[in-house]
Amino acid sequence: MSIELPGWRPQEDLVKAWTARFMGRDEPIVEADATDVRAAAAPAHRASKLPPRIWELEHKLLCPIVGTCLSMPEVRALARKHGVIPESASDYEAHVTVVSHCKGRNPVSEAVQKALDRRHALWVGRFAKAKSETAAREVWNAALERGEAAGALWGVASCRAATPELAQQVYEDIHMLSHQVGAGVRADLMRVAELEEEVRRMQAQLRRAGEKSERELAQRAARIRYLEKSMAAAEEKARENDDLRRRVDDLASGRALADLERRLAASEERAAALARQAERAEALEQRLASLGEEHRGLDEALRQARNGRDALERLLLEERDCGDCALHDACPGPELRGQRLLCVGGRINLQAKYRQLVEKAGGQFIYHDGGKQEALARLPELLGQADAVICPADNVGHPAYYQLKRHCKQARKPCVMLRGSSLASFADGLSRLAAGDIDFGAGSPLPFMPMAAKPVL
Repeated sequence: MSIELPGWRPQEDLVKAWTARFMGRDEPIVEADATDVRAAAAPAHRASKLPPRIWELEHKLLCPIVGTCLSMPEVRALARKHGVIPESASDYEAHVTVVSHCKGRNPVSEAVQKALDRRHALWVGRFAKAKSETAAREVWNAALERGEAAGALWGVASCRAATPELAQQVYEDIHMLSHQVGAGVRADLMRVAELEEEVRRMQAQLRRAGEKSERELAQRAARIRYLEKSMAAAEEKARENDDLRRRVDDLASGRALADLERRLAASEERAAALARQAERAEALEQRLASLGEEHRGLDEALRQARNGRDALERLLLEERDCGDCALHDACPGPELRGQRLLCVGGRINLQAKYRQLVEKAGGQFIYHDGGKQEALARLPELLGQADAVICPADNVGHPAYYQLKRHCKQARKPCVMLRGSSLASFADGLSRLAAGDIDFGAGSPLPFMPMAAKPVL
């Protein structure tokens, strides 16, 4: 038997009115009689085989589901996303607002449904396998014993096999669990307060003991410094006495004169050694002169290596779309503008890299290995097709070398001979070829030459 007081309002209307006051909104309180309250509290019979949605659950389950199955940051994020709470709302206001919206189907309740399904998909799957109330109850009790009530709560709430009796048991278990957790938290807080006080006492004792130890250590350090100074002075005095004693003994025994004779002999030996060193110094000066010549040769080789490195860096710059570029005239590196460049010799394994450098400079690449694997009979044809020739002289056959040299002189075709087969040397050769710095060939450069490499902006 229930007692209904005049003017009594359903719990959901009280929550809405309380939330409206906190959020500064005017929301009328809808009066409802006891029949409407009981009808709203009881879930409708589901003819569908789909799991129940959150807005179809009993209203008393919404508060523990939202509060237990979702974290407070998630609840606040959902509420702020749908604009149902202000930024200054407290955690309780956010919780009450979301619970109130979950009583009916709306964007907020649908978002809560998706968040719960996504976060507790494992438990939803476990309870979906339960085909009877008994099986669902066993899964719930096992989860409760393991302390995994959060996910299991949403799993049993969305379970098709759950009955009103099981829902009531779950509600009672969660209700009592919240009381137990609250009591445990209060006990833990009291214990924490006691431990904090104990820590403060221990810290005070430790501080006093540390100050006392520091004073004692300072006194001992001062005493040690005094003793060290006294010991150093005594040792210095002892060394002076020992030196005086040795000098007196040497004079008395004639060892001083013998020592002078030994020093004189040593001086004569040093003079002879100095004469030998002077002769050696003269020989070293001559050697230094020859090394200077070698150094100048190495400087020239270093200069060429640096030129090759700089040319390779300019060619390997990041590619740009030059179609609409206003700095096209200031773009670094040589430009071959579609000219055919024949490479004779070089490293076969670097042929692809040679091709990339030539094509990056805008030219067409033709290759002949200099007679290693390809026939020399094909070389004249390739020389006739090329606009210019580049040849790594350290890796080419002699017949091919003399043949291309003779052809370039006769045809007045630009040609650059490289000392090495490296990529840096090849890039330097491209820059020299574009600048008109050729070894032999035509007196006038190709249409795209000379073009000095432009500085990088």
